[in-house]
Amino acid sequence: MPPKSMLLQAETGRSGGDLSAGNSPHPSTPDEDDNQAELLIAEEKLSPEDDEQVMPRYEELAERVEEYVLDVLRDQLNRRQPMDNVSRNLLRLLTATCGYKEVRLMAVQRLEMWLQNPKLTRPAQDLLMSLCMNCNTHGADDMEAISNLIKIRLKPKVLLNHYMLCVRELLNAHRDNLGTTVKLVIFNELSNARNPNNMQVLHTVLQHSPEQAPKFLAMVFQDLLTNKDDYLRASRALLREIIKQTKHEINFQSFCLGLMQERKEPSYIDMEFKERFVIQVTDLLTVSMMLGITAQVKEAGIAWDKGEKKNLEVLRSFQNQIAAIQRDAVWWLHTVIPTISKLGPKDYVHCLHKVLFTEQPETYYKWDNWPPESDRNFFLRLCSEVPLLEDTLMRVLVIGLSRELPLGPADAMELADHLVKRAAGVQSDDLDVLKVERIQLIDAVLNLCTYHHPENIQLPAGYQPPNLAISTLYWKAWLLLLVVAAFNPQKIGLAAWDGYPSLKMLMEMVMTNNYSYPPCTVADEETKTEMISRELQLSQREKQEILAFESHLAAASTKQTITETNSLLLSQLTSLDPQGPPRRPPPHILEQVKSLNQSLRLGHLLCRSRNPDFLLNIIQRQASSQSMPWLADLVQSSEGSLDVLPVQCLCEFLLHDAAEDVTPMDDDEEGESKEQRAKKRQRQQKQQQLLLRLQDLLLGPKADEQTTCEVLDYFLRRLGSPQVASRVLAMKGLSLVLTEGGLKDGEERDQPMEEDSSDAELLPGYQWLLQDLPKLPLFDSVRAMTANALKQAIHMETDPQTISAYLIYLSQHAPVEEQGAHNDLALDVARLIVERSTIMNCLFSKHSCRPESNAVLSALITIFSSYTRRMRKTKEGEDLYSWSESQDQVFLRWTTGETATMHILVVHAMVILLTLGPPKVGESDFYNLLDIWFPDKKPLPTAFLVDTSEEALLLPDWLKLRMIRSEVSRLVDAALQDLEPQQLLLFVQSFGIPVSSMSKLLQYLDQAVSHDPQTLEQNIMDKNYMAHLVEVQHERGATGGHTFHSLLSTSLPPRADAAEVNKAKVTVETPHGSLKMRTATQLPVISSEDDLTAILLQLFPLKVDPRWPPPAPRPLSLALQQALAQELVRARKGHAPQQQGGTAVRLLQALAALLNSAHAGALVLAMHRSHNLSCPLLRQLHLYQRLVSQDVAFSSLFFNAVVQMLRWLDNPAVEAGPLQTLLKSLAAQYSHKHHIADVRAGFLHLAEVLSLRRDSEVAAKGLIASLRAGERCNAEPELIGKVLKGLVEIRSPYLEELLTLLMAGGTAGSVAMVISLLLQEIDEQGVKMETDSKTPEMSRAGASSGLLVDWLEKLDPEVISACPELQQKLLFALNKAKGSQVILAPSYRPYLLALLTHQSNWGTLHKCISALLHKHRDQRLDPSPALDFLWACGQIPRIWQGRDQKTPQKRTEKFVLRLKAEELTSLVDLILAESELDCHDTSSARTGLDPASCTLIQSRLPLLHSCCHGDVESVKKVAEYLINCARKWGDSVMSKRCQNLLLQIYLHFPEVIQCVALPEAVLSSQGAADGSTCKLDVLVHRLISLLGDTGDSKSAESRASDANLACRRLAVSHPVLLLRQLPMVAALMHGRVHLNLQELQQQNHLTFFSDVLAILELLQPLVFHSHHQGALQDCLLSIIKILQNFRRTHRFPTAFISKFVQFIQKYITHDAAAAVTYLQKHSDILQGLSSENPDLVQLKSLLAGLTLPVRSGSSESHAEDRDEDSNTGSLPLVSISSSTPLTASDMTKYLKKMSRGEAVEDVLEVLTEVDEKSKRSPEIIQHFTVRRHFSSLASS
Repeated sequence: MPPKSMLLQAETGRSGGDLSAGNSPHPSTPDEDDNQAELLIAEEKLSPEDDEQVMPRYEELAERVEEYVLDVLRDQLNRRQPMDNVSRNLLRLLTATCGYKEVRLMAVQRLEMWLQNPKLTRPAQDLLMSLCMNCNTHGADDMEAISNLIKIRLKPKVLLNHYMLCVRELLNAHRDNLGTTVKLVIFNELSNARNPNNMQVLHTVLQHSPEQAPKFLAMVFQDLLTNKDDYLRASRALLREIIKQTKHEINFQSFCLGLMQERKEPSYIDMEFKERFVIQVTDLLTVSMMLGITAQVKEAGIAWDKGEKKNLEVLRSFQNQIAAIQRDAVWWLHTVIPTISKLGPKDYVHCLHKVLFTEQPETYYKWDNWPPESDRNFFLRLCSEVPLLEDTLMRVLVIGLSRELPLGPADAMELADHLVKRAAGVQSDDLDVLKVERIQLIDAVLNLCTYHHPENIQLPAGYQPPNLAISTLYWKAWLLLLVVAAFNPQKIGLAAWDGYPSLKMLMEMVMTNNYSYPPCTVADEETKTEMISRELQLSQREKQEILAFESHLAAASTKQTITETNSLLLSQLTSLDPQGPPRRPPPHILEQVKSLNQSLRLGHLLCRSRNPDFLLNIIQRQASSQSMPWLADLVQSSEGSLDVLPVQCLCEFLLHDAAEDVTPMDDDEEGESKEQRAKKRQRQQKQQQLLLRLQDLLLGPKADEQTTCEVLDYFLRRLGSPQVASRVLAMKGLSLVLTEGGLKDGEERDQPMEEDSSDAELLPGYQWLLQDLPKLPLFDSVRAMTANALKQAIHMETDPQTISAYLIYLSQHAPVEEQGAHNDLALDVARLIVERSTIMNCLFSKHSCRPESNAVLSALITIFSSYTRRMRKTKEGEDLYSWSESQDQVFLRWTTGETATMHILVVHAMVILLTLGPPKVGESDFYNLLDIWFPDKKPLPTAFLVDTSEEALLLPDWLKLRMIRSEVSRLVDAALQDLEPQQLLLFVQSFGIPVSSMSKLLQYLDQAVSHDPQTLEQNIMDKNYMAHLVEVQHERGATGGHTFHSLLSTSLPPRADAAEVNKAKVTVETPHGSLKMRTATQLPVISSEDDLTAILLQLFPLKVDPRWPPPAPRPLSLALQQALAQELVRARKGHAPQQQGGTAVRLLQALAALLNSAHAGALVLAMHRSHNLSCPLLRQLHLYQRLVSQDVAFSSLFFNAVVQMLRWLDNPAVEAGPLQTLLKSLAAQYSHKHHIADVRAGFLHLAEVLSLRRDSEVAAKGLIASLRAGERCNAEPELIGKVLKGLVEIRSPYLEELLTLLMAGGTAGSVAMVISLLLQEIDEQGVKMETDSKTPEMSRAGASSGLLVDWLEKLDPEVISACPELQQKLLFALNKAKGSQVILAPSYRPYLLALLTHQSNWGTLHKCISALLHKHRDQRLDPSPALDFLWACGQIPRIWQGRDQKTPQKRTEKFVLRLKAEELTSLVDLILAESELDCHDTSSARTGLDPASCTLIQSRLPLLHSCCHGDVESVKKVAEYLINCARKWGDSVMSKRCQNLLLQIYLHFPEVIQCVALPEAVLSSQGAADGSTCKLDVLVHRLISLLGDTGDSKSAESRASDANLACRRLAVSHPVLLLRQLPMVAALMHGRVHLNLQELQQQNHLTFFSDVLAILELLQPLVFHSHHQGALQDCLLSIIKILQNFRRTHRFPTAFISKFVQFIQKYITHDAAAAVTYLQKHSDILQGLSSENPDLVQLKSLLAGLTLPVRSGSSESHAEDRDEDSNTGSLPLVSISSSTPLTASDMTKYLKKMSRGEAVEDVLEVLTEVDEKSKRSPEIIQHFTVRRHFSSLASS
């Protein structure tokens, strides 16, 4: 910059004492300015006012001054004088006048010489600075000056530094100086007279403009390359030199982008060597990228190769820079190059490969051997191993897809694959090497591999070629996408996982490191088999499609027949279905996947992803179904990075290792190699590390609730697994995780908690559960989860010790704070006790004394005692129990008054616990529980069923038997209370009863003998056996029973061998052993003459008391079985059956005869009871039937017998048993092998079974087998419908299969059958809802309606074309519950309507619309679905296809439906019917419309509007129809609905009033003021706003006047529309009441009030209706407040007050009650107003009337009533006009002036005066009619 003295001289020359001085410095000014302070002081003295008054005195003399200066300077510079004689003042003059371009040009030519003169150095430097600062025009002179400046050579460092400062100022002077300077410097550098300072200047330029300078430098290089001569080698050398001299301080990205910019200059457009230019620019781009390798980058790259991480920031910055340049280069090749030249395919591909560093290495250094040989490979590798940006990859794919660009799809795929894998190989944690966000990449890659057949081949018409892909490219695409998905799991990975199964399969392969098909992640074998079979099917179909496609191609070209042998495409193509099932990859592809995973660690990247968590998804899918060895490898390979793996993964690995530890290993460790031992040691270390990690998550300081829950949940869920191995592994895992954690602190482990120590000692293997788990820091957060898991586990676990530990834990730590949790705990434990008797016997067996039994018993007693205490209630809450629908709940009442409601299983479980006796060790609540349930010397609690309040049996017989076997005497006594004789006899014969209990039983029997010996004797079936039994009990030591024994003895016949008989009876009862000791000689022989019917009746007696079954005739049964066995042996050997029939045939015939007799039911029940005899016989008959399967008669007879027996057993009263199970299996086997030939008979049989409510499984299976075998269905549709209806009712699982077989044909009959079933369901729902009238309108669908609807859609996609009448009934019929007004609309109806709208053709829709809108319909429609369907028809997307997506601003509404007049009236009927059906409130229906009905009518108005097409004629017809309907309905609610709809139509089409005379009831109804919309609301709102927009300007007054006239017109023609805005008028008035009188008058607010009052007068009488009174009274209140504020001001217009009083009089006349009530509130204001204005007679009359009584009534009263009682209904008001009206005589003067007006000006003056007066009093307009007074004016 120039020195400050120079700047001060230039400024102070004007502001100093000599004001006449010019811009030039004074000659006497010394070199160093000594008076700077004075000048500054003088400058400060200038005030701003003085500065503003400085006058430009030299503007007119500017040209003369310039000429003068230039002349002086030329004279001085052209003198011949030595260089030393140049004065400094001359240089100063040049410095001051450098603003002139001529001066700059003169000075720059001699500046180098002056700068080298030591005497002139300082002023010359100032001159140089001034010259550079003033080069701000960029004209020709300035460009020449810059050229000379560039040529200046300076050596001294001081001068050189100053020169660089000046260059910076030169660049700041003008924005175009930068490009000129760069260009001149480069050209000077390439010239022969090269300036040695060029590079330094260039360095300065690059530092000054780091963004713009590289672009201009690139433009210079572009200019060099456009020359005819080849400048590439020179350009490369120059570029290297520039980079070297500027120390790499250049923005390479900006420079390269500049090289790629398109130039529009003529020299570029007409360039001759465009192809050479593109190739050379490409070469410069690669050189620039390699020049970016600085010493620091090189050092960092070498260190990275060695594994050292030095200067990584520098290396990463370089890599990102290269990636960005490559992205720009690909953009250049994609978008710019095609517009520059038609580059040859070979050159284009060469350029693309070169910028991406995929070309041959010699192409990069062949021009000048740079880079040198030592660095070539390193430099090329550094530039190639860079990230791949998303835009680069996408553009390469787009180039391959483009037909205009020469890169083919295969080459593009190859290039993209190479780039992706190259970038993936550079992966690092601090570098995003392959970041892709756009999902479109997947489609782009897959589109590259699509096969397109030659365009010149014409395929047959109608043939659609399959989607095919080139196989090699197809699998290469999946591999490419696999790499991209691994590096971008959140976007690409998630999309691939969810939508592309083939890619998902490859991702799972690399994650699991398993490359088999099907993948190992498919857990079950069934799915694997299904995948393999599906792959075979797809391969076969693919082969057929390709052969057919190639055949069509060959037919159009070579006419050759294509087979598998000569097919060319079969081996090259594959199906292109990327979102279809995963295909089997070829073997070489699997090898490539494996190699890629090993080199790029793709599986590790995918496993590391937590959002989305692919690894967790796989683990949860496999769970414990399959071992996961790949998981171990994954955890093993995660070097110290366990944090990135999910907790579930760590747990699974721990379980995997635990499983390996459990598996027994061979002991020959000596044979193991060192590598195996090292691997085992490493695995153990990894396991220990993993264990410490999990323990830290649970017990560490950073343990959180979520992680703790996840870890424990993973193990606890497996405790309830059905597989034993899974449960054992889960317990081992929990033991490892929890127990090892406790070993950190030995002192705490040595002193455990007292309450846990005893349990832990009894169960040492479960210390993790009983001791360690409760010590978790976050135990409270997992308490509930643990308890739930253990409650499920106790029902699966089979180990008694494990169940013991679970029960002890639940008794101590189960959360029972909430009632529901406590109920669940008690019920689960009760189920264990009652239902798992084997486990309970093992736990509490007397023979095997388990050490933990007492602890478990105490735990169980604790659980139930606490539960019982909680459930028992006090006396006050006796009747406060809640009712339940469950039959298993019982209500208990104790004699003390307590009550409780419990599950019956809980009660039984507690009784069973009490039978075990008290625990032997420790204290427990046993006796408390005993006192509750069995109080001493008190009656037991009574139980009642909750649902029916009937008394329930608290202690069934099996439970009483358990109590009798107990050693608790109180239980025995309770069980023996109130027993019947047969119960006593049954219990006496039971085993395992203690002697003491048996003694009590015998004593009770003695009492029964003395009380009722006859009943007891009748119940004894075998007295010998019973007597012997009593004797045996006496031998055991039992007492009592002597009386009973004597009864038995006296009735026995005197037989010598009685004892032997008794012994024989006893042996019969001993199980198993006696049967084996029998010999064949003891059995009777069945001969051919024996009557097998009698034998069957002996085996299965018909009349038997079921309570006391007799001993079975076992010898006879065994004899019959032996005979059948002998016949089976003969049949196996192939012997023919006997002529007269064998035993099997005769037995079956006898059985069939009995089944056809009247005793069939009794026989079957007897066989059911004696199943141990009947089942073996039936099995033998079945075996015989299989051996003689050719005997059709025998097979048929056997099957009929089986079916008949099943019919008798299919009864709810008969309990299921072994016989029923056997019969079902036999019937099912037979039905599959021998289907029913006559399908109709099968239907009849199934219908009979269903009608009798029996098991239909066998009949249904037989019928299905027949249909599957291809038998013709000859049943009537009514029969089929009946069967299907029965199957629907019982929710049969065979319904869907039977429907599939019946609907295979897809005929109209099938459709009708489905629809009839759906309609029957609706009718049944109506019957069920007959008693409930408050059910919602949308009824629930039946159990099978969804299945039927799916079949309807499949059979008739158009829904309504097969059986139109039935289907329309299903869709649109009105269904009501019988005896109720509730509408039954099935829930699937909207779905069917949607199908109808979207899948039907136009013809079907037209027919349906015509049927709906037909006047003479057969059935009543449900209006809601019908209207919804009509609305949807106008919104079908297919109608609007091909139209503009963006709606234009000025669009005209397009209507779809065009209806006739009759159809429009039908539509109106539907709208009215919907409103009628929607009205549920009958009370409101009598008086008027409810708001819901009005809203519903309004919602249907857009549909009516669209159907009318906005046509006035259509609207007129609709209105006339509604008027007629309203008249027809009279005063009913339906008439009001018509009026409401008519009003809504009027609001939408106000012009309808011109065509139709609307009834007064329509315009006066309340609907006009509600929330409905109106077409003219905006206009009326605008008019009222203009009316209230008052002001003192003429324009405002004119606007208000026009608005007033328009509002008056509206009040006359459309009063309803104006009354809708009455609240707005009231608000506008209310906002002005605070103004004073002056403001009211000056701003025309008073005019606004007058106008409103006049409009209100025009709106009468509608304005006085009740629904407008609120707004009206608000308007009157504003006027009253105005009068109150100014009543003492006599200047207030009296005319206004008169008008107001007159309006009030009319208000009172119309509705006296409302008006007087309102006015009485403000009577004091009116009184004051009357006193201030005594001349207002009508006001006094009004005030007088306000004091009289008023009849209670409203404006709603009838006119007749008003006339009859007019004296009391209105006030005695004086009829005086509000003001003196203007008559015709008053207007005479105006009329005379107009009539005698000769000049136009006179007439206009009169008209203006009338206009002004009409603004104040608009009524004067009526005195001037157009016909009389203005016709002459118009004619003149």
